[in-house]
Amino acid sequence: MRTHRFFCENPHNNRAVLDAAQSRHLGKVLRLPVGAAVEVFDGKGLMAEGIVERLDREQAVVHLLTQTRIPPKASGRVILAPSIAKGERFDWMIEKCTELGTDHIAAVQYDRTVKLGKHTTLERAQKIALAAAKQCGRLYLPTLTGPAVLKRTQDDLRTRYPAAQWLYGHPDGKPSAAFTNLQQRTDFVVCIGPEGGFSDAELAVFAAANAQPVCINPNILRVETAAVAFASLFCLNLSS
Repeated sequence: MRTHRFFCENPHNNRAVLDAAQSRHLGKVLRLPVGAAVEVFDGKGLMAEGIVERLDREQAVVHLLTQTRIPPKASGRVILAPSIAKGERFDWMIEKCTELGTDHIAAVQYDRTVKLGKHTTLERAQKIALAAAKQCGRLYLPTLTGPAVLKRTQDDLRTRYPAAQWLYGHPDGKPSAAFTNLQQRTDFVVCIGPEGGFSDAELAVFAAANAQPVCINPNILRVETAAVAFASLFCLNLSS
């Protein structure tokens, strides 16, 4: 039987005090009793096993018995810079790219990106990513940033990943470009435009940055489909 997993941002002194949402899930949804064996992760590499020590209406406390910490990646990271998509499409993309192992999702407001929906927010995306990480068993939450225009996103990602290879999805690109340096543990930033494509100004930015165009599929893909396709390819090959 699978041990249920819960998120705690800052476990301390062998105790994990779960927030209200996590506590309600433990006590009211799953109906776990005091003494139940559970797992706790902090989204930053910690994996702990423990037992429920105390449980009330709004707070659960877990006594941690064992703790293991996995160091963060120094290379071989997958960074997606997709156009914002409306509503449930963007939610689905965050969920699936988190499950696949994407390290950073930087939402971009490209020149032809459609107007954002009110509920397409970073806070909502973080909740979706957390739920996906709990489900799939990954220990690190993806970094989520944006939405921002391409230039601001580019400046931010260059600072975070100075040695990254930059790619962008384009029907005239070569499929082989997607596999370049996969065995060298290179960081990859992949820009994914809206359905209307990149503007001439954005293509000029990519050319100036020596970014390579990549055709991931001969068909015209929606933003979220392309993001999942790129995540599947890179996360699998860089983790093997």
